[in-house]
Amino acid sequence: MQRDPDGGAELGQAESPMAPQSASAQRNRRMLAATALFAPMAPADIDALLNHSYERSMRTGETLFQRGDPGVSMMAIIAGEVRIVLPGENGRDQILNVLKAGSVFGEMALFDGNPRSADAIAGTNGRLLVLERQAVMRLIEQDPGFAFRMIGVIAQRLRSTLSQLDGVLFRDVPSRIDMFLLETSRSQGHPRIDITQAALGETVGAARETVNRHLRQRAAEGAIALSPGRITVLDPVRLSRPPRAPRTATS
Repeated sequence: MQRDPDGGAELGQAESPMAPQSASAQRNRRMLAATALFAPMAPADIDALLNHSYERSMRTGETLFQRGDPGVSMMAIIAGEVRIVLPGENGRDQILNVLKAGSVFGEMALFDGNPRSADAIAGTNGRLLVLERQAVMRLIEQDPGFAFRMIGVIAQRLRSTLSQLDGVLFRDVPSRIDMFLLETSRSQGHPRIDITQAALGETVGAARETVNRHLRQRAAEGAIALSPGRITVLDPVRLSRPPRAPRTATS
């Protein structure tokens, strides 16, 4: 059985580099061409990158790499969801980002040569395209524009992390929950957010019971709708305003 080069769990379905004209290679070429990082590249350059990549499966809850692991590759999500997590004491981890199909991750350690700065955990079953460091560094040397685009991706992630840190330090829990729902729905371009209340609590740094209580209040106001593993933003304007004060009994 092959071992994940990023130091995660052993892999049962890591695959060899793909033939340039295979169906999977064509699919991955389209996926990379649709991302801001790789879109300006010539098709021949994307093919050269794919020649130094391979696909692998991931399972829900699987550790793809851990903080401190060497950065020997970056990954693109073909299908599924990946959570970038900062491990904490006593098992209280902080979710930094939830990435969907078409996103890339692991680029920071690849770029500066330092160890991984966070954990990457599979949020669902899915498939990844693993891009080897050697091929990516060759692209950086050959295409300065690629290097600038990668810096842009890193800067965007840093801004997102700083925004999240601002929320944790200076906002109360209800405000952090509302901000997360609003920003996620806007970035996705649709109101449906597939996340459990436990994962939302980890993301905003709150207990699940606190999250549940606030979400039920927002649902009662008509700002959101709740279903198992999903939150739908119905009224962004209402959600951007403070919650209504609970009614008090009168004699």
